[in-house]
Amino acid sequence: MAKKETEEVGGDDIISKMKAKGRNILVLYGSQTGTAEDFSAGLAREAHRYEKMKAMVVDPEEIEYEDLGRLSEIPNSVLVFLVATYGEGDPTDNTQTIYDWLQDEEHDESLFEGQKFAVFGLGNKTYEFYNAMGIYFDKRLVELGGERIVDLGLGDDDANIE
Repeated sequence: MAKKETEEVGGDDIISKMKAKGRNILVLYGSQTGTAEDFSAGLAREAHRYEKMKAMVVDPEEIEYEDLGRLSEIPNSVLVFLVATYGEGDPTDNTQTIYDWLQDEEHDESLFEGQKFAVFGLGNKTYEFYNAMGIYFDKRLVELGGERIVDLGLGDDDANIE
């Protein structure tokens, strides 16, 4: 049986947990079937190969979203979203709440001011709303002041998603 790579957040806020564990990459995944979660675990393993890069993989349902605005308290921090698109261009069950939270027009445009981020969408080109969630998360993080460090990745399960 494979070791579970997703972190249980528990009582402490995500920023305190990351500081305590010496992590500077927060990977949040949106997965309906487990593919994005598996990709997230693989990304975390790869990050650990590089000096000073340590990732924490977390289900977005396990955190308080307001804490994401404090991620810049961690030196060299990076926020990564690996998100699948479900059904008719919808978020997966575990990203529905963070998707709704990000849509809130009340957010200050500097919520993610200077926060480095990356987004990888998991989709299938045969569907009408190909990678709608990856595209949305990438666009919204920029609107809220985030600093994209790599181009939006769009994985296609109809071809080779990797």
